[in-house]
Amino acid sequence: MPQLVAYEVQCYSGGSWVIQSIFDDKELALIEARRMEESGLRKQETRVVKDVYDQDQDKTRSSVVYESPMVRTKVPTEARQQPAAKRPPGGPPARSRRHRPASAESRRNLQKTPVPAC
Repeated sequence: MPQLVAYEVQCYSGGSWVIQSIFDDKELALIEARRMEESGLRKQETRVVKDVYDQDQDKTRSSVVYESPMVRTKVPTEARQQPAAKRPPGGPPARSRRHRPASAESRRNLQKTPVPAC
């Protein structure tokens, strides 16, 4: 069976990581994370986590593929290693209907749209 891959955009809020959005496309997840860093009244600590679900073994592997520079200086080391809050136990990575692979035009529009702060 094929593996399912999802990219979670997370921000550090209230002492834990919170999932803000989920993408099937790594590039879109990175764009969103970088935009979140600069949006709002204060800069945010963000990261992108790649979740790979292996259907044969019924296991999910997670790895951080991007951290904002502020994560290394502001987030405690033990918090950098913790999973996001509200992650569903076991099973495939959560999927969101509103995040689908986008066309080039949609990506251009995504870069122009403001993002609310955490």
